[in-house]
Amino acid sequence: MKWKLSIILILCLTFFKSQNTISEVMKIPDVAYTTSDSIAHKLDIYLPQKSDKKFPVLIFLHGGGWIGGDKAFPEKYYMNDFVLRFVQNGYAVVSVNYTLLDKNTNFPLPVEDSKEAVRWIRANSAQYNFDDKNIGILGASAGAQIGMLVAYSNDDQFSANSRFPNYSSKVNYFIDYFGPSDLNKLLRTEEAGFKIFLFKLIFPKIYTMRNDMIRGFTTKDIKEQKQDAIDGLKVYSPVTYINENSVPTLVIHGTKDRIVPFSQSEILKKKLDENNVRNELVPVDKGDHGLNEESGHELMLEKTLEFMKQNTH
Repeated sequence: MKWKLSIILILCLTFFKSQNTISEVMKIPDVAYTTSDSIAHKLDIYLPQKSDKKFPVLIFLHGGGWIGGDKAFPEKYYMNDFVLRFVQNGYAVVSVNYTLLDKNTNFPLPVEDSKEAVRWIRANSAQYNFDDKNIGILGASAGAQIGMLVAYSNDDQFSANSRFPNYSSKVNYFIDYFGPSDLNKLLRTEEAGFKIFLFKLIFPKIYTMRNDMIRGFTTKDIKEQKQDAIDGLKVYSPVTYINENSVPTLVIHGTKDRIVPFSQSEILKKKLDENNVRNELVPVDKGDHGLNEESGHELMLEKTLEFMKQNTH
């Protein structure tokens, strides 16, 4: 009898867990919002139940090292649960695809696309019941770097090709999940030559990837055009744009992240503090890059929702 009760209990728990999925919300997939390099870029919209009130908007920018990733959430990705909870709290979530880097594609296209997504939301706010006065961005990893550039830059920066020039790309707040804030520090462009030489000997593949990444950001060869590459990476480093008018920022980062070191978020916090920008850095003890289930997802969700509500007016 006990084993039957156990099976029933397990089945019940499985049922209720399966209901806690993103499929519960209204999803409008693959909406084209801009075209760059003849490629139509799309976004997915997740909406709460119909309401007389307009929906504040949270934009999600995915990670993937600038060369991969997608707006769709993997089946067991914790963002599925996060998006469900955001929508249950009255927020519309807009998950955005942007230009990915390759040998023929460079920055600032991903930033231009993401700023265009903000403008598209404002231009189409009546159709989807968006609250165009309450828009925030959550970016993960590479998406956080892109999102910070959107959030911290001025309206006229990274905006030369906008189809919606009469709409602002400004947002109310930014949520940074383990994103790079200073690309020169991340890619060690100013390390002593001897250290770089040793690094090349010990990790030749990573050394080549690092150089290719620098070229992807700047079009410059770090070996032949070092200062130009350093200057170019500064242009795409979020800390470059922080000032006393920057938006409130929540930062969540694992202390054992080996891909984007925790020090990147410490650099970000220091710059925000120096400019008296309201911010909070939440260290996730022993958390790796991406923050696995053991890293305290419930804490992440609680902190994120709390921050969103504090900055929704």
